[in-house]
Amino acid sequence: MTSCIPPAHVHFFKNITSEELKHRHLQRVYTFSVNGTAYDGHVHQYQGITGIRYGHYHNFFGISGPAIALQNGTHIHLLEGIVDLNAYNTSRSGALVQSAKAYGLITELHQHPYSGYSTIGMSYEPW
Repeated sequence: MTSCIPPAHVHFFKNITSEELKHRHLQRVYTFSVNGTAYDGHVHQYQGITGIRYGHYHNFFGISGPAIALQNGTHIHLLEGIVDLNAYNTSRSGALVQSAKAYGLITELHQHPYSGYSTIGMSYEPW
């Protein structure tokens, strides 16, 4: 007897962090691929860096909340947490310098909470 494994899929997450020190950051990330359905409570890992603003960025990572079933049988996930401190910035091909010139420079260590929902699952493997 063959077991039926649900298809692997990913979700996209786009969000703006909370405002700290008079600025926010854009977050854009795809979750790691997981096998699951809208009804099995599966979760996804994710990691990324925020958009660069005021001469810095933040790393972020986490595990999504469990699958939230929608009426049409698809599902979404809640992603929430706090970005890492802006302690390890590098030149990133001049992007940090360009950002500091365009917006100003914030060097004070700080973090931003974030919370939002993913898109519905995408890039499903065939069953």
